[in-house]
Amino acid sequence: MHALAQDLRYSLRTLARSPGLSFAAVLTLGLGIGANTAMFGVVDRLFFRPPAHVIDPDRVVRIYVTTTMPPFGTNTMSIGTYPRYQDFRDRVRSFATVAAYGGRGFSLGLGPQAERVTGKLVTGSFFPLLGVRPELGRFFGPDEDSLGNPAHVAVLSREFWKRRFGEDRAVLGTTLQLGRNGYTVIGVAPRGFAGIDLDLPDVWLPFSAAAPEVHGPDAFGSRSFWLSGVIARLRPGVNAAPAAAECTAIYRSRFVQSGDSTATVSLGSVHEALGPTVGSDVKLSVWLAAMCAVVLLIACANVANLLVARAVHRKREIAVRLALGASRGRMVRQLLAESAVLAVLVGCAALLVTIWVGPVLRAALLPDAAAGAVLDTRILLFTSLVVGATAVLAGLAPAYEASARDLSSALKSGEREGTFPRSATRTAMMGCSSAVCVTCKACVSDSIRIA
Repeated sequence: MHALAQDLRYSLRTLARSPGLSFAAVLTLGLGIGANTAMFGVVDRLFFRPPAHVIDPDRVVRIYVTTTMPPFGTNTMSIGTYPRYQDFRDRVRSFATVAAYGGRGFSLGLGPQAERVTGKLVTGSFFPLLGVRPELGRFFGPDEDSLGNPAHVAVLSREFWKRRFGEDRAVLGTTLQLGRNGYTVIGVAPRGFAGIDLDLPDVWLPFSAAAPEVHGPDAFGSRSFWLSGVIARLRPGVNAAPAAAECTAIYRSRFVQSGDSTATVSLGSVHEALGPTVGSDVKLSVWLAAMCAVVLLIACANVANLLVARAVHRKREIAVRLALGASRGRMVRQLLAESAVLAVLVGCAALLVTIWVGPVLRAALLPDAAAGAVLDTRILLFTSLVVGATAVLAGLAPAYEASARDLSSALKSGEREGTFPRSATRTAMMGCSSAVCVTCKACVSDSIRIA
């Protein structure tokens, strides 16, 4: 423990003697890691982070259907119309609950003071299926989503409640003029709840009440009225494969007279980005994340090259310490300790970059998503892992250089610092860095040409 503390103190003094190199290393790696951390926040929202406030999200599935349409090939989409949703709701035994939803913009208020709000039309089974609990009031259920007697009620998102009503609890029972109809506010959803999608609506409305106004009085029987999505919760002990087979049989039975027996129903992840239909924003996010990772590798190679150059420059100092009895292992630990001190400084710089860049990337790539925290436990853990791995990668090269070279030759008379030939380690890293840069330039140029 004493040796470690001694190494850290010596590392701080060594870095303070070369502020230019230390600043360059911290700035280079801080920008590289910060950009990767900010992109991880976006990728995490798309692929890994479960929807907020949803109970057992692994048991919730999206329902897709793949049809063949010669000569256009296959097409994968949501199951489509309201009657098809009813088939799955009433006939599929593998599902405990089925719900449908759609999106729509509404005019809040009348006259010049009216404002545009985003609404999500959902069936009465939507909230019970997800298992979410309201922050204020209650949600509407299946009994208020009856086609024969719809209830004109509304649930507000917490963000809209705060922005529009200042978190006034007296909002319950008030009437919102949405379009031509009034809707009574009965509840407020918890913070960050957006259903299973990333886009955060301002208000949730029952399908039976809002759809006829938006799509006409015959919306539920019309083939032109398409649902944005249908989700289901699997019954306990039921796997996705047999449930999909049951859904396929039921879906094909509706079209047996038309001879359409090629359709196949599939059950996708609750994460839309992992489903069969991937949007351009998801592809762009993955491409940017890959580019950020490559940039980090280049930054790591450049910083390692700087540290190797400093190790070569310090060969006389290291040779003297070896001559006085220091082991090569101790010298390697000393150089790694310097990398660890740099890593702490780099981590602080990376967090500052993340705080600045994170909201910008989310606003550009996920403009309608709930804001969420820029830094949370998952992002901090990712940053720590990347900083640690970067410190090891950047510190191994100078440590190897210090242990591999015959540094005692620096004590020979007539030899000056800085006259040693360039090491093979530096040459290899410079070559790899240049190759990666050229490859990235070619990829970017090809992407621009295709676009």
